[in-house]
Amino acid sequence: MRSLNIAMVLPLLVASVGLAGCAAPAADDNADGQSNAVTGGSGAIESPVVFLFESAAKDIAPRCAGAMIADKFAVTAASCAKVGLILGHAADKDGFGKRATVTKIHTPPGAESDIAVVELDRALTGTHALITHMPLRDGYAVNAFAATDGKGLFSPDKNEASSISASMIEETSTHGSIVPAKGTEICDGDIGAPVCSSTGGKISGYNLYGTCGLSGLVVSRVIAAAATPATPPAAGAPAVAPSTTPATSCSGGAWKVAQLGQHAEFLKTFAPKAFQPWFIDAPVLRDHPYYAPDGLWGYKTKGEVKACTLGATTLAPVAMSAASAKLSAKVSFAAMDKNAAAFGRFGIAPKSDPTKMSWLPAKQLGTAAGGTAFDADFEGLVSSATAGDFVVAFRASANGGESWTSCDTDGIANGFAVDKALSLKVVDANAPSTTPTPPTTTPASTPAASDPSYSDPPASAGETTEGDPSRDSSEGDVTPAKKPAADAQGCSMSSTPLRNVGGSSLPVVGVLLGLAALVRRRRAS
Repeated sequence: MRSLNIAMVLPLLVASVGLAGCAAPAADDNADGQSNAVTGGSGAIESPVVFLFESAAKDIAPRCAGAMIADKFAVTAASCAKVGLILGHAADKDGFGKRATVTKIHTPPGAESDIAVVELDRALTGTHALITHMPLRDGYAVNAFAATDGKGLFSPDKNEASSISASMIEETSTHGSIVPAKGTEICDGDIGAPVCSSTGGKISGYNLYGTCGLSGLVVSRVIAAAATPATPPAAGAPAVAPSTTPATSCSGGAWKVAQLGQHAEFLKTFAPKAFQPWFIDAPVLRDHPYYAPDGLWGYKTKGEVKACTLGATTLAPVAMSAASAKLSAKVSFAAMDKNAAAFGRFGIAPKSDPTKMSWLPAKQLGTAAGGTAFDADFEGLVSSATAGDFVVAFRASANGGESWTSCDTDGIANGFAVDKALSLKVVDANAPSTTPTPPTTTPASTPAASDPSYSDPPASAGETTEGDPSRDSSEGDVTPAKKPAADAQGCSMSSTPLRNVGGSSLPVVGVLLGLAALVRRRRAS
């Protein structure tokens, strides 16, 4: 990973103290490793994050990253998983502390699966990730290791644990597209990097850090579709396929993230507790039975979409990459559980292959409704970087994205039909006056995705009251920016923004523990 440098990380050292009372670590959990989670410019590497190595040597770079979901099981990208790899906690001396060996690989059913659960020969006790929803918004933490040596006193050196902030801008039925925050990059060495939608919370005034509400894993780059050529090739000329080989190993563009919640039943067979709240076992917190991150998958999230209609409008043609006219949809939600979340998405797909739908955020108008039943209006935009004929649809979820109901212009009573969706023609202003060829893929990002007003609600601060997180706080906007990489090395790195550090009630202890950890790390190196 590659990141901005920061001039001061002392508040992050303060924040690190909260983890000790967070997730009921086992008796042999390495407390020293927990404090060492503050690595250089990144104070936010999450405790469940692990590195995978080709051998047990102490001088090699990690092969990729993953996250612990149980004492003997970790989840990573399928392309990373191999029997014989050595796995260690990222926060525990950058993977060089207590380690284990991968003995078995487990993959979910389906030919397109790109995640794997690796089974270990020994237990690595400590904090485990909890599986959460993956909303389209900013405020994510992508956790891996630094590609180059940091330039500042507190910046991570090459191959040290690092974390960046990022925004989720788009999704399909199984994946999302994430863009690093301005000035940061994700790199080819970050495959398997855990993507955390929430990384801390607050219980009775105590800030909890080092946690991970695990939404997904970075699995590959997003390769944008090639635009339709302005003039067709000459007769007999060989066809030239668009290049999918990246020019550099790091990118500030979009990266593909596998949604872990879509594999919930598979993951539960290895880590059922990854879908349950944490029970806290610390003297000062025992009045609060557990901590549940925002969007915990399947935890009090039941809800129903009773009615859903896409606004019946005719869409005027638009140029490539230009936003469509404003879209609208109306949804009725019912039987909403305590943690149920109402989401909407506008989608665009080639008319020649309407199943290849790319879904973009929809803004819920007015004040967010509450209660067990309510109506909601949504609006949004779509666009395409390629020319052709497209269909535009809408879908709604009452449970944060665990299930979706597709909607067309005549409602949902008779199901979804492509001929009842909206039609959109995207034209190439430089093309000759012929019918453009429909594209085979949809764009990696759109103007709608970069507009912060079109996004899901921000994550809550995680204040727990009788086990349920608060929904009242918000996070700052992160403006995505694409930036070409300057070197060809492995993984991106950044210092993440300071997260809710003002509420810690133990600032002096946090500073001392953080500084002690830094001294230990420098001496060990």
